[in-house]
Amino acid sequence: MFERYWLFAAFCFIAVVILVRLVLRERVTLQASLSLLLLLGLMSFVALFPNVASRLAQTMGFTLASNFFFAAGIGALMLLHVHSLVTLSRVELRSITLTQELAILREKLDQLSEKS
Repeated sequence: MFERYWLFAAFCFIAVVILVRLVLRERVTLQASLSLLLLLGLMSFVALFPNVASRLAQTMGFTLASNFFFAAGIGALMLLHVHSLVTLSRVELRSITLTQELAILREKLDQLSEKS
């Protein structure tokens, strides 16, 4: 059984290495990549131990393990997307606030330079 999934586990490992390199080069923040690293780790676990995942799928009521994997994958990707949306919204609001503060500071600086 292990022979069938080693390629998928290797793919997950390569993705982890690429993501760690991006974090080390400061292209991606560690906070943003932790959930993806966790997802890749879980996928590697499933690839290396498919019997455990199949038993978990049957315990949760799925008749086919593939249905469980698709449902879990879609749920994990949905959570990653929501996390990205929250982060993007925070950055957008912070950008708007900083732009407004910069405009206020420029106006004050212009007023001070006109008085001189």
